[in-house]
Amino acid sequence: MEHMTRRTAMAMGALPVLGAAAAYAGGEQWLRDDARGRPRFAPTEAGSARAALQRRHLPNVPLLTSDGDRVRFYDDLVKDRKVVLTFVSSRAPGFSSTVTRNLAALQRLFGTRIGKDMFLYSIARDPERDTPAALRNWARQSGAGPGWKFLSGRPPDVETLRHSLGFASDDPVEDADPRYAVGIVRYGSEPEMRWAHCQSQAKARVLAHSMVLDFGTGPASTGSPITKTFGTGSNPAAAPVWDCSLLLAGID
Repeated sequence: MEHMTRRTAMAMGALPVLGAAAAYAGGEQWLRDDARGRPRFAPTEAGSARAALQRRHLPNVPLLTSDGDRVRFYDDLVKDRKVVLTFVSSRAPGFSSTVTRNLAALQRLFGTRIGKDMFLYSIARDPERDTPAALRNWARQSGAGPGWKFLSGRPPDVETLRHSLGFASDDPVEDADPRYAVGIVRYGSEPEMRWAHCQSQAKARVLAHSMVLDFGTGPASTGSPITKTFGTGSNPAAAPVWDCSLLLAGID
């Protein structure tokens, strides 16, 4: 049943970022520290607010991209970047379809900014079910281009990440429903440690408007709705970014 209760929607709207669980250790060689025993975690300045948030909410867990690349969440995907984070699950097909459709719309809107100063990440809520091979097909069907990655990993690592990022509920029944995590989109600027979240099932124009306000406009590609509608090209300052209905006309 692809719907959410009023209680769930309210909980998502007020969702606090939860503390991190301990990272899952051991396993295959690619998951281990380097040959000298040093963790692959590049820490920020000790004692800084950024370091504290990094340690608590951005665990450096190992993941696999849908293309088979081995990456670390913080070092390789998030550090020094503006990112948009979502979860997807084949156990919540309706919600997940809305998420990927919205991300595809954001990809069209922001154009060449995706993969340069903005990155989209869709993480498997159920990695034991949604393998990298399954996500590869999902990425192809979604039209994911450079800068939009579909990610899977070991269930304990994905769970650590989900809880750390605030995609979990303290209600066990609610948390077990994959629609809860899939129903949230979290985005932010890691260098500034400035984060926000929205309901992923909202209209694409609502999500895009929030991100434009937080991330700024930036240069628009020739295929972007910004350029097509206003002819702004590389001068995004000319676009009426405060008028969401005009800026995002036809995006959804």
